[in-house]
Amino acid sequence: MTSHVVSEATHLPPAVLRQIATAGPLDEISNIPDAVRSHIFWHGNRDPVTGKLRKSMLFCVYQTTTDGPQNGFRLCLVHRGFYIASESRVDGDPEDDVDRLEAFIPEGHMEVVVLGAAAEGLKLG
Repeated sequence: MTSHVVSEATHLPPAVLRQIATAGPLDEISNIPDAVRSHIFWHGNRDPVTGKLRKSMLFCVYQTTTDGPQNGFRLCLVHRGFYIASESRVDGDPEDDVDRLEAFIPEGHMEVVVLGAAAEGLKLG
């Protein structure tokens, strides 16, 4: 067994982050345009009236044309309550956080991205 106590003074080793991203149980989404947006829209139990997610999500985004997150990834946590208007980008809209998730991912890149705000009592940091 391996154990890592994470605190302000001790951070999670990059190897553990890579294991979380590539272990298999997380959805792996290509960064092809609109793939991440569509995934959040359809899998976040979105409220059709408010456009906000009814549940939190955790998934990996990897660079299109690679074999998955083992070559670089963004580990994405999307909080319950995150607003998403549509399943695809509307032409002419300004760039938003989801567009930035779909940006190029360099070889070997490891990034953690959080969208939305944590529910009261679950604040990060």
